[in-house]
Amino acid sequence: MLAAALTFVLAALALIEPALPLALLIALTGVLIAAFRPKLFVLLALVVIILSAPIQNVLGQVGTYADEGVIALAFVALTTRRLVTEGRLVWLPGTGWFVGFLVAGLVSAALAEVPVGLAVPAAFIAVKGVLFAFAIAQLHWDRDDLALLVRLGITAIVLMALSALLNLAAPAAWAEFTTGRPPISYIGPFPAINGAFQHPAAFSRFCGVLAVAALVYGMVVRRSFANTVLVLVSGGLAFLTFQVKSIVGLLATLAVVGARFLRPVGVAAILCIGPLIALITVPPLADLIGGDIEIYLNQDSARGLLTAGGITVAAQYFPVGAGFGRYGSSTAADDYSPLYYALGFPGRYGLGPGPDSGQFLNDSQWPAIYGETGWFGAFFFAAGLACIVVALLRRVSAHEDVLVRWIRITGVGWLILLLVESAVAPVFVSSPSFPFVFAAAGVIASLRVDARHEARHDASRGPAPAMGHGEPVTA
Repeated sequence: MLAAALTFVLAALALIEPALPLALLIALTGVLIAAFRPKLFVLLALVVIILSAPIQNVLGQVGTYADEGVIALAFVALTTRRLVTEGRLVWLPGTGWFVGFLVAGLVSAALAEVPVGLAVPAAFIAVKGVLFAFAIAQLHWDRDDLALLVRLGITAIVLMALSALLNLAAPAAWAEFTTGRPPISYIGPFPAINGAFQHPAAFSRFCGVLAVAALVYGMVVRRSFANTVLVLVSGGLAFLTFQVKSIVGLLATLAVVGARFLRPVGVAAILCIGPLIALITVPPLADLIGGDIEIYLNQDSARGLLTAGGITVAAQYFPVGAGFGRYGSSTAADDYSPLYYALGFPGRYGLGPGPDSGQFLNDSQWPAIYGETGWFGAFFFAAGLACIVVALLRRVSAHEDVLVRWIRITGVGWLILLLVESAVAPVFVSSPSFPFVFAAAGVIASLRVDARHEARHDASRGPAPAMGHGEPVTA
C-alpha cells in the first residue's frame, strides 16, 4: 500500500517537473541517513554544498537550491533527532545575535511590504551557514571523526591537484568541458585555472580552505615533509586561479596564523628563502592586486556603486534596512529589486536586470547585510561572528586533544579568510567556502558541551580512593 502511494506521488510530481521525483527520493534517502547515520549525512551534505553548482547543471531548476535544501534537511532532521534522543539542544555561540539579525531583516521586510514568498527564502539564505552550524552542533563528535576529516582533506587536495593538472594540460578543452566557455584569462602562458569548478573564484576559495587547514595542521599537530607539500600544492593552486580576492585573503590568513604559531625553524627558513620568493612573485602580484584595488575604489565601478548604494538604502530605511530580498542579495538580483531603479542601477554595467546584465548585483557581502537589515542587523551579525571567534579561540577543556585544537585554530583561519573576501564576494552564503567555518563552530560547540558534562560527571564521582602502601600499582 505504501509503495503504491509513493509510486502515485512520484508519477504526479513527474507531470509537474521531470526532476521532482528524483529530488523527493533524494530527500527521503537523506532523512533515513540523518536518522541512522547522522555523521555520514553531514559529510554528504558538505559534499552537496561544495558541488552545488555542478549539481545545478545536472538537475536544472530543481537543483538550483541544492545547498539550501540539504541545509534545511540537516537542520530539521538533526535537531529533531537530538530532541527525541536527549531532550535538549546544544546552542551555538552567538545564537542570540544571529536571531537578532534575522528578526531585523524580517521586521524590515514586513514594514517595507516585501512579499512573504520573497522575504522568507532570502532570510533563509542569509542565515543558512548558521543553521548548518546549529545542526552540526547537535551531534557528538570525537577524535576519530576529526582524524577522518584530516584524511578527507588530504584526499581533496589530491583530487584538486589532479583536476588542475588536466586544466593546465588542455586549458581550452577543460574550460569547455567544465564551464562551456573558453578560459577566463591568461597571465603569460598560464590560464586562470578553474579545476573541478565552473569558475576560478570557486576553485581558489576551496583550495584556500584546504591550504589553511593543512598549514594549521603542520603548526599545531605535526610537521612533516608530506604536510609541507600539501600546503604548497593547495596554496599554489589558489594562486594559479589569479583571483585577487582569494590571493589577498589567503596571504592575510597565512600571515596571521603564521605570526601566532610559526616556530623558530620556520621563521629561519622564511628569512632564508623569503627574499628569493618575493623577487619572483611580488611584481606580478602587485600588478594584479593593484589593478583590482583601483577598480574597487573607483566609485563608477559596479562594486563601488553597490557599496555606496547599500549605505544610501541603510540610511533611508534606518534602523533595520530595506528587508530581506531587497538589496545586495542573490534574491534581490533574481527578482530585480525596485530599489535598484531608484538608485539608477539599470543603466550601469553589471547592475541591470536579467542574469546577463546583472552579474555584479551580489558581488559583495556586506552591502546585502547592512542594506537589508540596517546598521542594527549588521551589528548583530558582526557580534555573532565575534562570539564564534571567541569560542574558537578558547580551549574546549584543560586536557584538550591536539586534533581539537587543530579544528579550533583552523576555524579561526577560515573565518579570517572569509572576512577578507567578504569585501568583494558574498562568501558567507555562496559555495564552496561558506560552510567550513560554520561547521568548525558547530563541532567545537558540541565538543565543549560534552567536555562540561564529562567534567561534571567526574566531579560527582569524587576523587579516586587512595591506594595503600602495600597495594600493587597496575598499569
